[in-house]
Amino acid sequence: MVERNIKYLDNISLDEIKGFGEKRLSSFKKYGINNISNLLRFFPRKHIDRSQISKISSITSEISKEITILGEVTDVSVFTTKTRLRIATLIIKDDTGLIRAKWFGPQYIETRFKKDDSVAISGIPDVKKTGSIEFKNATIEKFSDLEELNETGSLIPIYPKIEGLSSTIIRKGIKEALRRTPKMEDFVTNKELSEYKITDRTSSYKNIHFPETIKDYEEARNRLAFDEFLYLQSIFKEIKETYSKKQTGIKHSINKDTLNYFGEKIPFDLTKSQKKVINEIFKDMSNEFPMKRLLQGDVGSGKTIVAAAAVYATINSLHQAVLMAPTEVLAEQHFTSLSQILIFNDIEIHLLTSSVTDRDKIMQTINEGIPALIIGTHALIQDNVKFKNLGLAIIDEQQRFGVEQRKKLTSDLKDTPHQLVMTATPIPRTAALAIYGDLDLSVIDELPPGRKSINSILLEGRTEDTEEIYKTCEKHLENNSQIFVVCPFIEESEKLDIKAAENVYKQYKEKFKNYRVEILHGKISSDEKEEIMKNMNTNNIDILISTVVIEVGIDIPNASLMIIESAERFGLNQLHQLRGRVGRGEKKSDCIFHITDGKDMETITEVGNKRLKAIVENNDGFKLSEIDLQIRGEGKVTGTSQSGMSDLKIADIRYDYDILQLSKKYFENNITSKNNALIQEEAKILFPNFGKVEDST
Repeated sequence: MVERNIKYLDNISLDEIKGFGEKRLSSFKKYGINNISNLLRFFPRKHIDRSQISKISSITSEISKEITILGEVTDVSVFTTKTRLRIATLIIKDDTGLIRAKWFGPQYIETRFKKDDSVAISGIPDVKKTGSIEFKNATIEKFSDLEELNETGSLIPIYPKIEGLSSTIIRKGIKEALRRTPKMEDFVTNKELSEYKITDRTSSYKNIHFPETIKDYEEARNRLAFDEFLYLQSIFKEIKETYSKKQTGIKHSINKDTLNYFGEKIPFDLTKSQKKVINEIFKDMSNEFPMKRLLQGDVGSGKTIVAAAAVYATINSLHQAVLMAPTEVLAEQHFTSLSQILIFNDIEIHLLTSSVTDRDKIMQTINEGIPALIIGTHALIQDNVKFKNLGLAIIDEQQRFGVEQRKKLTSDLKDTPHQLVMTATPIPRTAALAIYGDLDLSVIDELPPGRKSINSILLEGRTEDTEEIYKTCEKHLENNSQIFVVCPFIEESEKLDIKAAENVYKQYKEKFKNYRVEILHGKISSDEKEEIMKNMNTNNIDILISTVVIEVGIDIPNASLMIIESAERFGLNQLHQLRGRVGRGEKKSDCIFHITDGKDMETITEVGNKRLKAIVENNDGFKLSEIDLQIRGEGKVTGTSQSGMSDLKIADIRYDYDILQLSKKYFENNITSKNNALIQEEAKILFPNFGKVEDST
């Protein structure tokens, strides 16, 4: 039997399939299905179980789900009511009894079926008091051989809708494509199939569409997800190798004393985890090809210190460093924090955002290549900003920047600077390796000593709950502590019963007249924002009402209470990030998750319920991110537009941890030059963005 591979199938046009004329081909092409390979990878979104064939005599009034019977048509009739409603009726018998099947409306059943036709009919039976049985608007098809059935008699695949094509046409086309592909080339040997407990390629493509049992379908799906994860790993491996060969980097002068000196001069002790990660970064920066590394750690784990060490080493090697943040508030916070950390070395630090007006000194520093740290937002990638001596580019909260924005920071330079990508949203290690597989991964897995745990409190939207919040505020204020109150929207929406920041501001202003209450949101000017954050830092604000602009990076050690209004509306990682804005000083801190006024745990959504229960039970950001993957709805894992990830047809990182781990084990232990070549060949065909993946980082 001739084995067919993906490349072969990719070259067979759909017009070779019987019954596919120009109109149908046009509909498929609009959906991106141009060949047999595309068609076989047009996977069903679900299956309807019509595999259980029942005898008519076994049907009782207790049956409430769909069943299938096989029989013979004994009579066909049509009746039109006085209201012009058309009713077509078939009488169908098997060797145990008779049923009546009715269709209402212009379905023209009588033109498609005639007496003595063998048919399969699926539907929910209606058993009358007299004992007679009726089916209404059921699914029916005739056959001469059971193999011909497309709508009944088995697990029926249901596909995403394609305009101009019925499900029956799609199913018939896929059956024909499978018939033309009796055996598929497999890069996993029979021995490995047994060792890894996965099914073969031929069976997986057949059973993903037309399984005999649910178990067959699950095994097929697992194998195809396994393959997709292998494609990703192969893609990223090639990108890494190409990147290290093609890109000319900047070798920094770093020795073992660099970290020791840095650790001695900063005003606190580095954790073992921070030292390990800094050494990984220093090792990369000492190479001639440029670093591409992802740094992640939980809230408060000290990523900024690690970034500061990389900046220190860069400027010590007489190069420039740049840190790009997604918002002005975060850029300003980085400027404040890094100025305090790096003060010992008299490092020149500048802030460049759209609101900075006096730019002459900054632009001179950039243009002349003077060793310095430039911190900014999108202003860093404007056409007039040309770095002359850039040795390190740090991108914070990288998922908030588009591909082209990130690329623009480094692409115009002769020598590619080292790149450090930071994310404040913990991603499970396995998922991170899949999403950012072309980056080396560093994880800070311990918190600095003395970091106190935060007490999490869940309160519903009753009047007494609001009063409880006010009492908690009084306790913290009496302890000379500061308070954050975060709301999801600025203005009241008629459609959403969510507290708006401006309304909450009025409430707190009225309730706490003897305290300094301020508001911060996106519509406030940059100068005002800077002034507000300065006042918060110097303890001149007691209660700050804010939108989510304070989600990441804000560091106010004296803030000991976080109140999150309409908490059920926030994502799980967002709730964790907000909670991490307190507990940064010596005082015991609380975080209150407050459900919208008038609501409780029973009246919010199931997803909101799961999130709130998870956040009050867990303080570990990595554990929460795993839970979040399980309960999250549509969307990418990180909100990124990673090219490889967008081409996944069946694998899902939210649910496929075990399969991803298995694929990693296979890729590390069983890849040979022969099967890697086949995997890469298929990856380039099935992942059309393959050549663009390098641009995505």
